[in-house]
Amino acid sequence: MSCFVHHMIRKGIFFELGIFASEENADDLESKIASIVGLSGHGCDEVWTEVSAWLENKRLKEVLKQKLLE
Repeated sequence: MSCFVHHMIRKGIFFELGIFASEENADDLESKIASIVGLSGHGCDEVWTEVSAWLENKRLKEVLKQKLLE
């Protein structure tokens, strides 16, 4: 899958969150993020739409960061 993770890497979003991201762990990150936002098994566009909303919300962005660091 890794459709939106590559975008997040290029935009520096993972760097901003303090999360190590690379091509090697992109699929794992994508699965974990989809699970965090409650959309495991959904299509890339649906997940990215929800992730974008989380990134725009300061509280949800922090939740995403903390869960990715677990």
